[in-house]
Amino acid sequence: MYRIEELEKACRNFFRQYGTQKLLGKQFFEDIKPNGRKEDLFDLLVNRCGFENNFGQFFKAIFSAVSNNGNRQESIEINTITIPPLFFYHILETVFPGTGLYCIKTADQLDRAARISSENKENIQKVIDMFPVRLSDHVIRQSLVSKGVADQYLPFEEELDPAGDEITFDGHLKKGVLEQMYSNRVIFLLDMHCPVYCRFCFRKHKSARKQKTPDTDDVKAAVNHVRSHPKIREILITGGEPLVNRPNLDAAVDGLVTIDHVRAIRIATRSVSYYPDLFLKNRNEYIDYLVEKNALCLENGKYIEIGIHFVHPDEVSVQSIDIISQLVKNGVQVYVQTPFLKGLNTEGRDLGRLFELLRQAGAQIYYIFTPCSPIHGTKKYWASIADSFRALKYLRENFSDRAIPKLCTATPIGKIEWNTSGWAVEKDEQDKKLVWIRTPYTNEYFEQFMGSTEQLPLSRINAGGTLDAGFRIDMGDDTLFRGKTAHAGHGDTETGLPPENADIVRNYLLGESELKPSIEPTLSALVSRVHKTRVEMKPDADKSAIAYVRNNPDITDVVIIQDDISDSSLEKTGRIMDSLKDLPHVICARICCRVFNCHPEKFTFELAQRISEWCDFSAGDPFRIEVETWFILPEEITHAHARAAQLLIGRGINVYANVPLIAGVNDRPELIENLAHALREARVEFHHFYVAGLAIQDRFNGSALPDADLVVEIASRVRRNCSGRQIPLYIVQTGSGETDFGF
Repeated sequence: MYRIEELEKACRNFFRQYGTQKLLGKQFFEDIKPNGRKEDLFDLLVNRCGFENNFGQFFKAIFSAVSNNGNRQESIEINTITIPPLFFYHILETVFPGTGLYCIKTADQLDRAARISSENKENIQKVIDMFPVRLSDHVIRQSLVSKGVADQYLPFEEELDPAGDEITFDGHLKKGVLEQMYSNRVIFLLDMHCPVYCRFCFRKHKSARKQKTPDTDDVKAAVNHVRSHPKIREILITGGEPLVNRPNLDAAVDGLVTIDHVRAIRIATRSVSYYPDLFLKNRNEYIDYLVEKNALCLENGKYIEIGIHFVHPDEVSVQSIDIISQLVKNGVQVYVQTPFLKGLNTEGRDLGRLFELLRQAGAQIYYIFTPCSPIHGTKKYWASIADSFRALKYLRENFSDRAIPKLCTATPIGKIEWNTSGWAVEKDEQDKKLVWIRTPYTNEYFEQFMGSTEQLPLSRINAGGTLDAGFRIDMGDDTLFRGKTAHAGHGDTETGLPPENADIVRNYLLGESELKPSIEPTLSALVSRVHKTRVEMKPDADKSAIAYVRNNPDITDVVIIQDDISDSSLEKTGRIMDSLKDLPHVICARICCRVFNCHPEKFTFELAQRISEWCDFSAGDPFRIEVETWFILPEEITHAHARAAQLLIGRGINVYANVPLIAGVNDRPELIENLAHALREARVEFHHFYVAGLAIQDRFNGSALPDADLVVEIASRVRRNCSGRQIPLYIVQTGSGETDFGF
């Protein structure tokens, strides 16, 4: 039995630490109308819910709401006040503490562990017998509150639907723990078990879960395969959950770090979401372990990245935010990938809130995988490609460009990004449920590591010489089929400067920059509104510019155009940072510093330290700093850029680059591929590849329209020969803001 005094104390502590708009959302603060003091938030909540200083009745209403949420409402309200899930979780942790894991064998055990009552236990038992069920205390608490969490982990009767396949993803080359789908990177499957099992997992069959657990000798054999294949540059360590098998993880990282041609070691984990105690137990021992392993990699010219998987904003806990933030501020970059699941995150607002929460913790937004892998028991989650396009459009219109993922489909032969490196060609003439998707891959590409392509999944050679992959997906809109050629006509690629005059373009790019045109009046020449969520200003911006940001709560990002990094200029920027950190809706300040391109040596240890002091890495009120720069050609990027980027990344500051397409200068696919490689080598994220619309393009490209075929060729080459982590968003700048490239 809980004591009211203990719960009251826990609630006050929660609001003292986490009572911010960034975590709890704008709507909550509009509902309770706070007076600015975190200390008063709990009292205001109790009063707004109709229990004037009656904490006992308030907690009774809270637990009653949880108990009555068996039908899993999207949100829980008390007296019209929507209670933030994070607050519910904190109360439940106080009353039902624990970090246990449960392997569920019966429907009765499920009812006891998850505190639910199954209506049709016979069918639920059939599901449990067919597909294994594992839960954590953390997930159980969240599932009591959130439908967005419960629908991911609790078994349901529709899993008995036989539609779909047994497995839709497998390596073209398999050797023990090693799988290979691409010529330059491989997967290590270190362990097929997970602390918790997702119901949509493409390895959900028991046959996958019962595979023999590999030992360190198996891992060493995979390392030796990588050692003998110098084209392999990146390794994705996954499973199952690779972090539950420390001996195998040690063997993998310690072996790979000795191989010269390996550059990136990526570790994919879902535990940040569903089992954060894995990282936080023993005084954050696993976080320290990953930071130490990354330091070992850095000493040997490599680095570790952590790929995390989240689906719904209600999954984001204060623990997961803390884990991400601790990793990032200690120099371990974290990126997010998300499966697109019907009923969970097919609404753009849900995806936007999810990415906003994770981004403010320091994670980079990477992929949306669409559609969900169509395997047995997952039909409930299947959504159309048209749904994902609508969600992406909503994100582009309403959220920061730094919170926009790449829209990706993992076809049976390899990934594509929609309408750049691949597109929907047509429905199959005989099987109308089968869609042919153009990919950038060729038989010759796969022969590099497969030898023979006879075992390649359903595919055909198209007129362009690449492969179309056959895939059973629902497009949802027949206008999305682009046909066997998807171009929109050719632009005049002969205009522009000859390559030997690239310095003219570079000098223009790196010269003193102007603010982009504003999409609306701002009443100040010192600030430009370039998107609903973003403004640009210079260090000499005055109080009116800050006031504009303060009075427009949709603004989450402020880009400061930093033409020089002198002490006086940085002092002005510091004053802006102090003002921005006081604004509840500003998540990130971005320093657009083209000096990084031409004088990376100026980014010293002292400068990196100074910039990092503007950050706030707290879970409750985070404030991120990012550095933006611009490049045109791969030869611009040197070891000095890599050193400067590492100084910033080591202090929790992401560095990203934009690239404009300039006719006659960098409009060759091999140049952009090499630029993507050079950026990855320097650990600079390739953010936007601007196809058209920038002032520099208007000046040097003349009246030429972007050549869609050229953009497709560039995107295809980058997709084929680079890591997915090297792929930019392909962007057109318009008078009303940025838009994704389309045919």
